[in-house]
Amino acid sequence: MLKLTKNKINELESIIEEYQDQLFSFAFFRVGSYHIAQDIVQDVFLKFFQSKKTLISVKNIKTYLLKSISNACVDYKRKYGKIKIENIEFINSDIADNDKSDEEKMCIAEFIRIEDLLSELPAEQAEVIKLKFVDGLNFVESARILNISVNTAKSRYRYAIEKLKQNDKIKGEYYE
Repeated sequence: MLKLTKNKINELESIIEEYQDQLFSFAFFRVGSYHIAQDIVQDVFLKFFQSKKTLISVKNIKTYLLKSISNACVDYKRKYGKIKIENIEFINSDIADNDKSDEEKMCIAEFIRIEDLLSELPAEQAEVIKLKFVDGLNFVESARILNISVNTAKSRYRYAIEKLKQNDKIKGEYYE
């Protein structure tokens, strides 16, 4: 059983407070489900707190947690399949659900919009775009999470942007 001191509890509360929203957004835009994203983030925090790792042994907590969330999302997709744009009818009905909060509905609508735009890109390029624009990470952080070089992250980003500029959906929305 994990023995928590008052100091450690305060540190853990501080980490949750600082990173919870970003980690939730990160998970949500990879799995497309509000509740599954919440579960993934909760599980990652729980595993982190129960692990033998001390807060001092983790050099960059943000990167460590994002990488853990990324791995958990990959595991989820392996187990349950990828979110496909064909499932948008189901997701759209989710938005109309009156039991959903306005925040949930906005997250789902934004997810649909982003997935629709990125669905025509190779998965590797789409992920770099999500890391940059949805998660607000720089290329160094993105490269660490994806286990690729910074130059590879930059080139995937550049190719993705070139393809997106040619996309009719974006042309109509941003360039006219």
